[in-house]
Amino acid sequence: MTPPDPTTLPPTRRFFWEEPLRERFEAEVLSVEVSQAEGIQVVLDQTAFYPEGGGQPADEGRLGEAEVTDVQEQDEVVWHLLDRRLQVGERVEGVIDWGRRWDHMQQHSGQHLLSRVLMRDFEAETRGFHLGADEVTIDLTVELTPEQLALAEARVNALIDDEIPITARLVARDDPAIERARKRPPEDVTEVRLVEIEGLDTVPCGGTHVPSTARIGGLHILSTGGRKVHGLHRIAFICGGRLRRDYARLERLTSGLSLLLTTAPEQFGERFEDLQEQNKDFKRDVTELRSALVPLRAAVLLEAAEKAGAARVVTARVDDLPPETLPALAAALSAHSDVVVLLGAEVGGAGRLVFARGEEVKADMGALLRDAARILGGGGGGAPDYASGGGPQGEELDTALTATRKSLIAQLTA
Repeated sequence: MTPPDPTTLPPTRRFFWEEPLRERFEAEVLSVEVSQAEGIQVVLDQTAFYPEGGGQPADEGRLGEAEVTDVQEQDEVVWHLLDRRLQVGERVEGVIDWGRRWDHMQQHSGQHLLSRVLMRDFEAETRGFHLGADEVTIDLTVELTPEQLALAEARVNALIDDEIPITARLVARDDPAIERARKRPPEDVTEVRLVEIEGLDTVPCGGTHVPSTARIGGLHILSTGGRKVHGLHRIAFICGGRLRRDYARLERLTSGLSLLLTTAPEQFGERFEDLQEQNKDFKRDVTELRSALVPLRAAVLLEAAEKAGAARVVTARVDDLPPETLPALAAALSAHSDVVVLLGAEVGGAGRLVFARGEEVKADMGALLRDAARILGGGGGGAPDYASGGGPQGEELDTALTATRKSLIAQLTA
């Protein structure tokens, strides 16, 4: 959303700073702008809707019957993007989507606390912050170990339990509190909004925050580093309601796995190792069964071989066998010196071909396969006695095998 020129409008009174816990308010519509590109944008004389900024997403909610889908600020004028038009001079009631706002307040406050602990204890400065729909990320100047992050998480949660007040106030640019802040405000700012965690952290911030650390509701670090973004080290975390929802999700997942595995969560590791061993046994059994199946199928196919001069020609689709058995089946058949083998299978919609011949047969398998593979829209090749390939057009497999068979028999009977 790109707000129109705000120079003709007075600054908007911002309840999200004065009364961050305010959910409802009344206001007068000062301006309505409508465009095909930007939609319906409305300015009020006062608002509790927080505009996107500083890593925190915009509030959502309603103005009268209109849905607020985005909020932006430019030069102290707050614009609301709506799904329907309001009238200039109209009085409307605004209602914040409080679940969304409270979630953002918890996550943003948790970020301040975590960033302070990481800076204080590990000299890891936060250079980036993004409050996403599912997780919050911060980008650090220092890569921390999983053990350090676990220690930081424990210390943050201890501070949450201490119920430390969180306050916000506007100060002049030369206020001594600015010198104690964790980071400096822009040089061109004359008045600075400071968010303070009493006795612990002070930082310039325009976001909304819970009134005490206790209301953050807990913090959990989801990732323990490893993601590097623009030279910084990114970690992700969640707080409060998100933390409880994630715990409930993991609890449901754990309960489901316990039922499937018929074992307690504490024994998941042992059960997994048992399943790995069983899987190895199954794979070994399958390999042995496939090995035993190849000569049996080869014998059946050999009985149905077609005579062509002094040679026998085996042409077959073997879609019922795993595709990796085709080379072994072709080898078993072409071990007979007078046999030529044209095998095909459709695998995931694509066609696969394996051609082979016995040592007495005078035919070029590589040339035959290249022609057949072109019918499938692909390629392949090999030696005169063995070739493999295929193409994505598996529906043409019968056509490719039939054309190759006719060409081969013509060569063998010429």
